[in-house]
Amino acid sequence: MTSLESKIHDLSRLVNLQAYMEGFTFYTSSRYRGTPIDVIPRVISSDFYLEVSNYLINRTLILNRLIKEVYQEKSVPIPDWIVKTTPFFKPEMVGFSPPKGMYVYVNGADIVRINGEPYILEDNVRVPSGIAYAYKAFEYVQRFLSDLSEGYAVKEPSGLEYLYETLRYASGSKDPVIALLTDGPLNSAYFEHRFISDRLGMVLAEPKDIGVKQGEVVVKTLDEGEVHVDVIYRRIEDLDVLTPELMKAYLRGWVTIANAPGVGIADDKATFVWIPYLAERYGISLEGVRQPITICLYERDNLQKVINNPASYVIKKREGYGGIGLSIMKDDSVSVLKELMKEYENFIAQEVLDFDTVVSAVGDSFYETFADFRFFTYYDRVATAVLSRVGVVGSRVTNNSSGGMVKPVWITG
Repeated sequence: MTSLESKIHDLSRLVNLQAYMEGFTFYTSSRYRGTPIDVIPRVISSDFYLEVSNYLINRTLILNRLIKEVYQEKSVPIPDWIVKTTPFFKPEMVGFSPPKGMYVYVNGADIVRINGEPYILEDNVRVPSGIAYAYKAFEYVQRFLSDLSEGYAVKEPSGLEYLYETLRYASGSKDPVIALLTDGPLNSAYFEHRFISDRLGMVLAEPKDIGVKQGEVVVKTLDEGEVHVDVIYRRIEDLDVLTPELMKAYLRGWVTIANAPGVGIADDKATFVWIPYLAERYGISLEGVRQPITICLYERDNLQKVINNPASYVIKKREGYGGIGLSIMKDDSVSVLKELMKEYENFIAQEVLDFDTVVSAVGDSFYETFADFRFFTYYDRVATAVLSRVGVVGSRVTNNSSGGMVKPVWITG
C-alpha cells in the first residue's frame, strides 16, 4: 500500500469518527448510526453539471405544470387511473391557486451515468432530502484532506440560499418568518432538518409547536413565545394527521407551505412513465438526460413482460421512497413476483441499468461500487451541492437506509 493509500484510509477513519462525534447521523432501525462518508471525491465537469441542470429546470417546470393542470384546470393529461388510485391526490386542492403558482419548490432528482451519459431514475417532490449530506461530505473532506483538491478548481457547494430565496419569493415578504416542520428526532433525516434550520435561521418546529388562530399561523419558540409564521417548509407528509388545522389555514391563504400539499401526484412512480409525453404536450424541451424504459404494471401486458423476464427489471412501488418497495430482480429473490401478482397496479418496472461505478474507500481496502447522484432543483435553479450516494459493495441500491455511504462531489472546470 502506498503512503497516499495509507493516508486515505487513516483519514477516512478520522473523518467518520469526527462526523459521528459531531452528530452527522442517520436514524434507522431504532437507533442513530453515523452516516458513513466515502472520502474519495467524485469529480464531474461544469459542462456535465450545466447539462443536467438545464434538463432538471425544465423537468421541474413540467411537474409543476402537470400539478397545476390537474388541480386548477381540472384536466388529467395522464391516464386517470393514476390520479384516481394514487394516495397523494388531495381533492381539497382542486380550484386552489398556490402563491405565485408554485407547487414544486424543491425537486430531488436521482441521476446515474452510463458511459458518462446521464439517466434519470426518479423525481422526489414530496419531502426530498439529502442536501445537508452533500454539504457535510464536502466539508469534512476539505477539512481533513484538503491536499486532494490541489490542482483542481472546485466549486463551493451552494443551494441552501436558493431554497431561502425561493421561499421568500413565494411568501411575498422581504423578511418572512419561516418554520421548518419536522416530526422530530426520530425522523431519519433529522440531522438535515437541524442543519438547514440552523444555516438559514428557520424556526425548527414540530407539529405540537404549530398553532392556527383567526387569520394567521403561529409557531412556539423558546425565546419569543408564539410568533407569526409566513412560510412552512415541510419535511413531513402526514399534515392531515399531525397538523389537522394547517391545511385549512393554507387554503385560506394564511400561510405558504412548501412543497405544496398534493404534489405527490407528480412523485408517483406511475407518473414518471408519462413525463416525455408531458414534455411534448407543454412544449418544453427535455434534452441532455435520458429516461430509462419504465412501464406501469397496471397494464396486464406489461405485467406479463416482467413475469416472463424478471431479471431485466427493477420493481418499484408507486409510493415508495428511500429504497422502500424497491427490488432489483436480478439480485433479489423472484418471490417478489408473488406480491406483484396480488397488487400489480401498485408497481412499476424499470429496466436494469449497469450504471457507472466508482472507487470507494471502505475499511482498509478500496472497492468498486455503484454510485448515483441526487441533484436539487429549487424551482428554477440547481444547487452545486450535489449528493453522491454509494451502495454497499455489490449492490445497486444506494440510499442511506440500505447501508450506503455518501461521497463528496467536486464540480470542476
